Amino acid sequence: MDARFTADEIFAGTRVRRTDLAKARIFLSVFERGQDDPHTRRSLTQDLSLRPATVSAMVGELIADGLIAETDRTASTGKGRPEACLQLQANRMVTAAIEVTSRTIRGVLVNLRGQIVCEASLAIEEDQAEQANVMAAFKAVASDVLAQCPAGAGIAGIGISLPGIVDERGLTWISAARWPRMTNLDFHGLAKETGHAVRIERKRQSELRAHFQTHPEERSGGTLFVSWGYGISSAYAQNGAVLTSTMGGFGDLGHWLVEPESGRKCLCGQTGCLEAHAALWALMPEIRKAFPDIGTHPPTIRALLQSRDISHLPRIEHATRLFALSLHNLFKTFFPDRIVLSGYFPENPWISERVRRLFFANMPHYAQGRVILEVKDPNADDAVIGVSTPFFQESLRPFLVARDVRI
Repeated sequence: MDARFTADEIFAGTRVRRTDLAKARIFLSVFERGQDDPHTRRSLTQDLSLRPATVSAMVGELIADGLIAETDRTASTGKGRPEACLQLQANRMVTAAIEVTSRTIRGVLVNLRGQIVCEASLAIEEDQAEQANVMAAFKAVASDVLAQCPAGAGIAGIGISLPGIVDERGLTWISAARWPRMTNLDFHGLAKETGHAVRIERKRQSELRAHFQTHPEERSGGTLFVSWGYGISSAYAQNGAVLTSTMGGFGDLGHWLVEPESGRKCLCGQTGCLEAHAALWALMPEIRKAFPDIGTHPPTIRALLQSRDISHLPRIEHATRLFALSLHNLFKTFFPDRIVLSGYFPENPWISERVRRLFFANMPHYAQGRVILEVKDPNADDAVIGVSTPFFQESLRPFLVARDVRI
């Protein structure tokens, strides 16, 4: 997945001069062209309607900072000597991104293109998930990927994408249902030990931000992003800006009380949560009964759920009804223009069709035909791309401030 940036995002909240915008336009144009159709100074001048002197000065600054480089020369379309091609130096800047997937802590280095440069991971079983063990695993994974940083690369920071309740401002992972013995994990120590800025956020927020990287046309209006898989949670964005909460629990759909009298205990400690009825961890016994050879490996589980009709299983039918009802009520909270579903269950065509039918069955007449419901194709790197993007935007800003303001 390619990362994408805009000048508005990079310079958000700052005073921007005409020369800064020109420099940003030049960099972003080189960035977007890629290796197959590289820019030259001449093509930048023509495409961006800038003066040759402006392009030459700004390209010179970007080359001096290592963000772009002149490579093999291309045949000139007119008189004169061949022109040098301009290429993004994607490894000039990297972010260390860490996510929790299932019960594994996975860390990667992401470059400016959104490419994975290297990765490392550690699995933690529930009986090992004590406070000290979990933090030690995060530090080990961070240390491993940082040690593999390419020569000449600047490290923009460390982004951590987490399930559960996350206090972003306090840099504290409050809780996660999958590791109930871990609470209030403080990441200030990781920032101090590595010497890099650390940012933490809920995984759904990271994934929604990555969704906009792939689908920039969906930035306008309201977007509700809902994941139904091992757990159930959501995120919301307005005009591409992903919303957050100072309390850390924004969009905690999985722990809505849907049947408190059922007696079904949730991993969070409550009784009758949506997850207790509809999350993968709660439904696996029923799925295993129907498919005893399913195994425990996440890709195997995903492949089976994508290809087999499990919608008729009694507990799956009940779970689908509760999920669709909760989704409908969440829609009435935000009234988004589009709803994006992701996760193991929406990828099952029989279940997603039933969710669609149940969701739209009670749509208010004034909203009919005005909301889009779509299923997102899975991308294993969404969380790490999404949590890296703000670091790149902030780190690029000083490099795109023009040093030569006379041009």
